[in-house]
Amino acid sequence: MDNCHRSLYRERRGMILGVFQGLATWSGLPVLLLRIVAVILLFSVGFTPMVIAYLGAALILPSR
Repeated sequence: MDNCHRSLYRERRGMILGVFQGLATWSGLPVLLLRIVAVILLFSVGFTPMVIAYLGAALILPSR
């Protein structure tokens, strides 16, 4: 199945709210890579914007 037909969602088996696990499943990237990028962004962008973005994604994305 190609990416244009897959929908983005939160995965229940994820660590914290399943946002990165769902994003990894959708994009085909390893979840560890996405988490490492998120930690790098956390230190470069700041704590508050990253928490707001993560919680916003957790609220907007449907759970699977």
